[in-house]
Amino acid sequence: MQAAACQMIKQGHGGKIIDMASQAGRRGESLVLVYCATNAAVISMTQSAGLDLIKHGINVNAIAPGVVDGAHWEHVDAMFAKLEGKALGQKRKEVEADVPAGRFAVPGDLTGMAVFLASSESDYILSQTYNVDGGQWMS
Repeated sequence: MQAAACQMIKQGHGGKIIDMASQAGRRGESLVLVYCATNAAVISMTQSAGLDLIKHGINVNAIAPGVVDGAHWEHVDAMFAKLEGKALGQKRKEVEADVPAGRFAVPGDLTGMAVFLASSESDYILSQTYNVDGGQWMS
């Protein structure tokens, strides 16, 4: 983010920075300490950078997705199967069942928020992290 901010300041036009965090940065979760902590750091970084960069006309906000479907879930599911002694596929089913919207997100579910945050419609919004998570975390 620092390089992008420096370039934007140098150009003198302001701009938008959209960080990607995770709903896991909102709370701790068993067995994924580093993932949760680094995403909490992204949320805090978004807040601090937003407060600092607005004087240059740069809005900094973030998106915190919930569980997003993808090929990585094979690895995640296998890791939890091993760590928690579960059958392959069981963790995925449990996690998906916990999403109030009834399904994992797909990458396209994040697009609307990203487009909004990049647009002039969000000019008065800064230092915020928006949950796009099917209702898993409410703030």
